Amino acid sequence: MQELSTSYFLDENQLETLIKRIVENYNIESFLKNKNLIQLANTDIKIRFPFSFNIDNNVLKESAFIIILVHAGEASLAVSESDQIIEHKSFKAYMVRQKQGKSQIKHLKTKGKSKAGSRVRLASTDHFFNEINDKLNEWLEYYNIDRIALSCNKTLFPFLFNRENAAIEKEDERIYKIPKHIPEANFDNLLQIHKYLISVEIFYESTYNKEVTDLLMNIDDE
Repeated sequence: MQELSTSYFLDENQLETLIKRIVENYNIESFLKNKNLIQLANTDIKIRFPFSFNIDNNVLKESAFIIILVHAGEASLAVSESDQIIEHKSFKAYMVRQKQGKSQIKHLKTKGKSKAGSRVRLASTDHFFNEINDKLNEWLEYYNIDRIALSCNKTLFPFLFNRENAAIEKEDERIYKIPKHIPEANFDNLLQIHKYLISVEIFYESTYNKEVTDLLMNIDDE
C-alpha cells in the first residue's frame, strides 16, 4: 500500500493541541531526533514536527537549525531560530568545465589532473569549501544548533567533511538529509526548503485517513 504524505503549517498553539491529542490517544513507538519525527505505536502514522521546535517530554521548546544547500559551484546556507531565518549566506565558485558542463571534481575521477584551467578550478573549489566551513564554524560556535538540514551530492562530501577544522562531520547525529530534489543551491530554493522544514509533515497509509483527520479536526478551536 502506498504511503501518503501531507504538510500543514500549524502555529505553536495548534502544535500543542496536536501533541495533546497524540498523548491522549496513542503511545509513541519511536522518536528520530535528527528528523524530529515520531512514530505512533500500533499504526503506520509518522509525524515530522517543525524544525523550529523540539519536543521534550511532550512539551514544545523553540529550536534553532541550520540549512546547507551545496551544488558544484554554488551554495546557500541559513540559520533559523523559531521559524525565522536570522542569517543567511550564499557562495559561488568557478568549478564547472564550460564545454562539458561537468564539475572539475567529477572530471578528475575519470581523466586525472590536467592543465592550468583545472588547477584554477581546484583552487577555486578549495576556497569555496573553506568559505562554507568558516561560516558554519562561526554559526555553530555562536548558536545552539539542534539540527542540520543538508542537501549535498555525495561526490562533494570529502570537500565538505574531510577538512582541517571541519565544522561538521559526516556522522554528526544532527544531520538531516533533505528528501527533496533541489535543482539549484540558491537563495530562492533555500527559502522553499525552510518553509518545508517549519511545517508539520504526516506520513501514513490510506487506511489511517480517519485517524489523521481526527488528529487535525477543528485544531483551531481548542
